[in-house]
Amino acid sequence: MNTTDDGTPTRPARASWITLLVAITICLLVVLRVLAPFASVLLLAVVAAGLIYPHYQRLVRRVYWHRKTAALIVCVLLLVTVLVPLSIIATDVSGEALGFYEMTTTELTERGVLERLQQRQERIEWINSFLEPTGVVLTAEDVSDRLTTFGVRLGAFFYKQGVAVAKGLAQFIFGFIFWLVVLFYLLVDGESVRQWFGTTLPMPIDEQQLLSSRFMDMASSLVVGNGLAGLIQGVAGGIVFAIAGLPGPVLWGAVMGILAFIPVIGISIVFIPAFLILLIAGETTKAFAVFVPLAIISTLVEYWLKPMLVGRRGEMHTLLVFLSLIGGLAAFGAVGILVGPLMMTAFLTLVSIYREHYSPWLGVTCEEPAAAPSCSEEAHDDSVEEQ
Repeated sequence: MNTTDDGTPTRPARASWITLLVAITICLLVVLRVLAPFASVLLLAVVAAGLIYPHYQRLVRRVYWHRKTAALIVCVLLLVTVLVPLSIIATDVSGEALGFYEMTTTELTERGVLERLQQRQERIEWINSFLEPTGVVLTAEDVSDRLTTFGVRLGAFFYKQGVAVAKGLAQFIFGFIFWLVVLFYLLVDGESVRQWFGTTLPMPIDEQQLLSSRFMDMASSLVVGNGLAGLIQGVAGGIVFAIAGLPGPVLWGAVMGILAFIPVIGISIVFIPAFLILLIAGETTKAFAVFVPLAIISTLVEYWLKPMLVGRRGEMHTLLVFLSLIGGLAAFGAVGILVGPLMMTAFLTLVSIYREHYSPWLGVTCEEPAAAPSCSEEAHDDSVEEQ
């Protein structure tokens, strides 16, 4: 550090600032490129560490302040309670996805959907009575063509996903263990990491805390509120499908667990088409046995359980939540369910900070009284730099 004769630190020269910033920028770009393959794992580890940290602190006190021992206990518990069940579910989903593909290609192409629909012409006429105000008229041929096309495409989609799950199971296990390693060190050194960012980022501490708190509120909303809601609806959907004797209960339960993250629509994307298909097939009792319990469960979870678990934390407009979930899923895959809303929260928080703390100063000149202190300070800094 440069100092004057009396030991007072002096401001670095402009050239030094520029050189340092260019060097930091180049190194940062290289580091980001190195870490890019692990971006999703690092993000999930940061979110998990933020959510677990209060409980981890209590565990540290119970093990006599041995931070590494407490972190190891947390990681082992996650390994047993998360990795093992997910591996079993992934294996079942893969098998049922391949079975669903075989079923759709056999049922829809070899056994003649048209003949069975013609035998239930009264059902189609009953549906046409509801569609009459719209001018739409369904025929057995139209329904057969649409069902066959949709079923084959859906079966092909699940076939690809089933093969991908089967091939990626080993990669998933490796990624999960790597995630646990990152989580371990974030728990052990979390306070040091937080202090480093606090003293390094060119943002006031209060703004950093605001961004961090809103980020973790949204993460808590997604993991605790939507995560638990998705688990409940996925398990309930799988059980209802299994009781009704529908094919692929584990597969459709997993699909509904993911779709439950989408606000308002949720698992209705699955059980309403299933209800209509069963009605057309003449399985009225089975259709309502699927529709009624899942409609009740999804309504209770969406409008009672989620607000009770999450409250107003991480609140965001429903349209923004919907767009960030769908967009994140399309852009980043499954991890986009977290990435989309979290990045939207970070963006809205930064915009809020800008509007509250920086926007009022835009266009302020030195002639205005309120700007006089800052202008005199800048003039003093410039004179020191010239000296």
